[in-house]
Amino acid sequence: MSRSIPALLAAAALGACATTGEGVSQDAASTLTATGPVDRQARERISREDMLTQMAFWAGEYQTFPNDLQAAQRFSDALRRGGRADRAAQVAGDALGRFPEDRVLMTTYGLALIASDRPQEALRPLALVAQAEPQNWRVRSALGAALDQLGRFDDARRAYQEALAIEPENARVLTNLGVSHIMAGDPADAEPILRQAAAIQGAPQEARQNLAIALALQGRFDEAEQLERANLPPAQAAENIAYLRGLFSDPRRWGDLSPS
Repeated sequence: MSRSIPALLAAAALGACATTGEGVSQDAASTLTATGPVDRQARERISREDMLTQMAFWAGEYQTFPNDLQAAQRFSDALRRGGRADRAAQVAGDALGRFPEDRVLMTTYGLALIASDRPQEALRPLALVAQAEPQNWRVRSALGAALDQLGRFDDARRAYQEALAIEPENARVLTNLGVSHIMAGDPADAEPILRQAAAIQGAPQEARQNLAIALALQGRFDEAEQLERANLPPAQAAENIAYLRGLFSDPRRWGDLSPS
């Protein structure tokens, strides 16, 4: 758990921010290439495959159609979700040089920067999208994740509240808001928010997992382990709780949960 807790917090934040379908200022489908027609049906089908297959597919599309907006955006998104955040940011950043006004690509770039621990750089593209799209709750949640990484917890929570004003009772945004309190060292404040998130139908697994973290950091280890066992094998759940006991007994290790 010493390696997985910070990763879990980050995953919760980014999980709420799937690439927005709003704000495409340039039509990816209209991109023409000199290498032949794009197989649109194959691109639609690939979303049903596992992540490694998607990464391989979009890598091939990007290599074949380097000036295709959709190929660049989807390749970057697949790289980020597959754990290649630095490369994802590079691909999206390069594509923005060719499609500087595309807001979906800006969002993809911002998410990749957050995942690669470059939150300060993520603020500008995400803020531009948020300004242009007043009803885009996803990008406001992404802004909250970047601000949390920077330790700007009050600003992050305002961003999450703006997202919730647009999309009330959104389990992923509520999870991010709870995570913000955990990262700030306030697990008691995080608990009711994460309980609310976990109770919503279709809530992400991270809601329950971060609720377990909030409980454990209040010393309520039995409750926390019960929640962990609902999502993890018993041995892994016990290991995670043992790590959280260590955090609880040594406040200096709270830095393990703080943004870098």
